[in-house]
Amino acid sequence: MSQLTDIKIICFDLDGTLVNSVPDLRLALNAMLDDLALPHVNDLLVKTWVGDGISKMVERSLLHVQGKASSEAELIQAVSIFDEYYQQFLNTESGLYPAVRSTLFSLQDKGYKIALITNKAEQFLPKLLAYFGINRCFDLLLGGDTLSKNKPDPMQVIHACEYFNVALSQAVMVGDSRNDILAGQNAKIKTIALTYGYNYGEPIADINPDYIINHFDELLTLL
Repeated sequence: MSQLTDIKIICFDLDGTLVNSVPDLRLALNAMLDDLALPHVNDLLVKTWVGDGISKMVERSLLHVQGKASSEAELIQAVSIFDEYYQQFLNTESGLYPAVRSTLFSLQDKGYKIALITNKAEQFLPKLLAYFGINRCFDLLLGGDTLSKNKPDPMQVIHACEYFNVALSQAVMVGDSRNDILAGQNAKIKTIALTYGYNYGEPIADINPDYIINHFDELLTLL
């Protein structure tokens, strides 16, 4: 596998890339569903709903358990309930994937600028990253609601490059799902896909990333 050269900034996805967050998302979803007197969901289902932000995940869960679309008012109420529970369950059962912390530290020591580009709401990021001891690794945090658009739109990626005054040719996007790879492709930067994440239950190779790796620390052989 050929090595990437002249890279200055690495953009990382969060859920399914750095953190296996599905267990805590499931806890918060089921607590929300309890409040709404609706049936529970399991991890396998939640994995297929992650990647487009909290509102879309809640919408998909409600559609699954009710068999019909929710009204805008119902969805707003459900998201509000979910947010409260997710603050409680944020780091209850979730965990970093193997070698994430050590690899991030190594990349930081090599002098790369590191940006977190996620569709998860910005309010949850500082506490979650601090809990796992990786908050110091990131030079920029971009949540799904930080800017007016999020992945697969390229806005977050382009913003990160402009923030550090780095050319798009010097950036790479690392993620586990089509939104991550498409965001990178739409910004015309290199992309690295991880096979162990969520991606709505579909093979990540179908999105044609520039590189595919199976373990997080394989990044150190590319960068």
